[in-house]
This record gives sequence, structure tokens and C-alpha cells, in this order.
Amino acid sequence: EEAGTNAEKAAVAGPEKGVQGINVLPLASLKKSENGIPRSSEKLTVPADSFDQRLFRIFVSHRWLQPKKPHPDANGHPKYQLILKCIEDMQKRGWVPSDDDKIVLWIDYACINQDAKDPAAELNDNMLRIVGMCDMVLTPVVDEEWESWAAHLERDQIEKDVAGTYGAKQWQDYWKRAWCLLEMFFAAHVPFTPQLVLPLIGGEVLNFVTEKKARPHVLYGMRESEKNEIAFFLVPLRDEKLEENDPGNGELFSENDRPKIRYHVKELRISTMIRQSKTDEAVATFGAFDVANVLDKLAEVHKEQCQFQQQLERVQEALEVRRKDPKSSDNAVAGTLMTMGLVYERLGRFDIALRTHEEALEMQKKIHGHDHVDVARTYGNMANVHEALGDFDKALELNQKVLDIFTATFGHDHVD
Repeated sequence: EEAGTNAEKAAVAGPEKGVQGINVLPLASLKKSENGIPRSSEKLTVPADSFDQRLFRIFVSHRWLQPKKPHPDANGHPKYQLILKCIEDMQKRGWVPSDDDKIVLWIDYACINQDAKDPAAELNDNMLRIVGMCDMVLTPVVDEEWESWAAHLERDQIEKDVAGTYGAKQWQDYWKRAWCLLEMFFAAHVPFTPQLVLPLIGGEVLNFVTEKKARPHVLYGMRESEKNEIAFFLVPLRDEKLEENDPGNGELFSENDRPKIRYHVKELRISTMIRQSKTDEAVATFGAFDVANVLDKLAEVHKEQCQFQQQLERVQEALEVRRKDPKSSDNAVAGTLMTMGLVYERLGRFDIALRTHEEALEMQKKIHGHDHVDVARTYGNMANVHEALGDFDKALELNQKVLDIFTATFGHDHVD
């Protein structure tokens, strides 16, 4: 109910979305691919914020089968086929939307620019947000020799401990890989709002979400495909598992990625401490800069999930952390105030939103002067609030200031 009510309030606050800058692969496009899992250069992906309706989003977490080539799949596209068959099976059972147009996927090979000098760098600022926007994690396991370990095992025996009992070599290797471990931990620890996904799911997925209050992570291998069985559900990884299976110590194809992995592990540890109401301890351990950045990212995840009260709490924490930190810049504080004003707008608390924007405005004028684009954007935010309050003359006056500054800065023919 809260998510539904907040989704209505979101319309008041404007088009800003938490999934900006992230691409996804529509299921319909994946099915049409002639080359299996498509490469980013095939340009089959679309911006995640380009849809008018809430879609079911699947994060594909997998170990690349040909890292030296490099390619995530093997000859004949067996992983690609497993992904499609698993989703098709879930659709037939009513677990996920039956309409292909209501499902999108995030797959690294397709959704990250593979022609970039360092494709993994694109994940540095977005990993938490990418996982946070997704409703399910799917791990396809290519295992042509599954009978060698599974012949003597019944399904219920595997279900008791999927992580430990599922004997496929690719699955065992998955648990050794740094990126794979990181994705599992993010899936279990990044905020998840069951209410948003409930209208899109049914069956065992609905049962899992209702019982666990967690983002489902399913495993689907050749065993399940050939036996026409359903996917296995993994138990969400608890906090203590991070010490036992630290992604920072995991295997990598390129040691150049090690600093990125350790950076994300630090994000995980900080987010865990925040969730445990230990923000001050996190600041003492990791520093105000990193803690404030994680709070910003968690706020973005809450925004995407229409949890605006939780978004507000994270932004308030970020503001407090930055104000207490002598190294924090006034510009960072002003930017946090801008964000807070927008959240108050989404919550319909327009008087507080206006005061917050005014505080940001005064700081920005001192930092940049009266004619800076950041000042103009805050004028625009204030205009939106006055419009919502029915004060159209004031809204017009403020929007004229925005136009004057943008025209002077960019010229008369700029898109802004």
C-alpha cells in the first residue's frame, strides 16, 4: 500500500528516476538475437528509464565461459538457451509476467560497453544501483556432465543445501569468482521492496518474496532443463557469510579489477552498518566521504522502489555526515540539500521542500555566484513547488530566472 501511494506521489515530483544511465535488454530483443547473448555493440539494449510502466527486471549473474576470447557463452550458445528456457518455464507457471514486453534483463556483456578501455569501470558507480533496480537474480549453469554428480540425488536432497550440494563444476567455480560473489551479496543486501513486484509475480516466486522479504536468486542448469524441473531458489546470504566468502579474495581473470572489487566490498560493509543503524561507526571506520556516497546510492535505490520516506532518511543521514565532516565541500552539502528538497516534493511536503531549496540556493549563490546553472536548477525546483502550491505567478517568475541564466550560459539554441 505504501509503495502504491508513493508511486502516485512520484508523479508530482517530476521525471527524475533512479535508473538513469543504466541500460537493459528487453526479453523480446534477446529472443530475436541471432548470436546468442548479444554484445553491447549490437545495440539491442535500451535505457532502463525509457518505459512508461513498471517492468519485471532480471539480473543475470554468471561466470563467463570463454574469458580469453572474451565471451560469456560457449559454442552453440548453451547459456543463452538456458536463460530463455528458464524464463519461459517461469512464465508458463505464472511466476513472472507472461508478456515478453513486461520483462527486461541486465546482462553484463550486452548492457556494459564492451568496447570501452575498461568495461568494468562502468560498474564502479552503478553496481549497487543496477542490482537495486532488479527484482530477481538468475544464474544459468552450463553443465553437460550433470549426471555424473546428480544421478544419485533427488531434488529434495539438493534443495536442502543448493549452494553446497549442487555439484556442477561451473557452479563450484562460480563461488570462487570475485564478481560472482559480489553479485550474490549485493542481491541479498541491497534494499528490496516486495510491494512493487507483487503485481508482477505468482507461484513459487511470490511465495519466496512473501516469506523471505528478499530479492529471489534462482539457479537453473542443464540438469533442470533436461529433467523439465523448476529452478532452484538460493538462500539469501547473511552478513556473516561476507567474512567467509569475501569477494575481495576471489578469483579474477584480470587483477586490474581487484581494486574495483575491494571498493564494492567496502560499499557492502558500509551498507550493512547503515542497515544496522551504525552510521557513526561506519564513518569512523571508512571515512565520511565513502559513507556519504553509499548513503546517496542507497537513497537512489529507495527512490526507484518508491520508498520515499526511506529515501528521505538516507539523504538526511548523508547531509548530517557531510555537515559534520570538516573535509566535506559546501558544494556537496548544497547538492544534498537539493536532493532533499526533491524528496520532500515527492512526499507532498511542499513547505519544507521550499525551505530546503531556499537553503540550497543561498549556499549555491555564495559558492558560484548568482548566474550559475546550479542556481538556475534550484530556481526551477522552487518553481515546481510553487506550481504545486497553486502560486503560478511565483512559479512563472522563477522559471523566467531559469531561462535567463540558461540563455546567458548556453545560448538561445541549446536543448535546455
